[in-house]
Amino acid sequence: MLSTITCRALAIAFVGLTLTSSVQGSNHPISNDIVCPTNSRVSFVHNSYTYNAPLRNFTDITGSFFNISWYADTAVTSTTGTDNVPGATRSGPFAGGVFNETLTAIEKRSDALLISYHGKGFTFTPGPSYPALRFDGYSETMRFESICGGKATYIDVLTYTCSDNQRLTYTAWSTVHSSSFDGLAQTLGATILAGDCPQEAHCDKH
Repeated sequence: MLSTITCRALAIAFVGLTLTSSVQGSNHPISNDIVCPTNSRVSFVHNSYTYNAPLRNFTDITGSFFNISWYADTAVTSTTGTDNVPGATRSGPFAGGVFNETLTAIEKRSDALLISYHGKGFTFTPGPSYPALRFDGYSETMRFESICGGKATYIDVLTYTCSDNQRLTYTAWSTVHSSSFDGLAQTLGATILAGDCPQEAHCDKH
């Protein structure tokens, strides 16, 4: 018979595997394939949002890898390759640092837009009350999906990072995600959906 300590250890391991499978199997084409250097650990940030506006309203703004002024007021100052073709790169200033990102996957359909990219390591300052934060590489996938019979949009963002400060990393990415997508929704005049589809339309996302 297994000891109490062994049973608890197995239970903890099972929960950990379940959570990992759930995150890495969330319909994203790229799971955690980043390799962190010494003194840097892998962590992830997962946020989702639902807004009362058609998908096209969002993808008309977010559909270009080379144009991300809507994302945390980020300016792209240099690019290589062809926009929206995997292998293209973009770079620019961000909070005292310089980001360098490479497009790894993109899928455009009438009912969805999915973009994945990898970023090189860089150091930036999240805000006046925070210390400088170093990323030793990251990968991010954004998925925009039409829901509620085309009347609303579901947005899902999954970010993997290499960092030596997990708590601040989570806060920084979550803040960037929420401010960017909420700001974009406000620009479009879109309200947050609490779970009911607009005008009693059929909702196909749970």
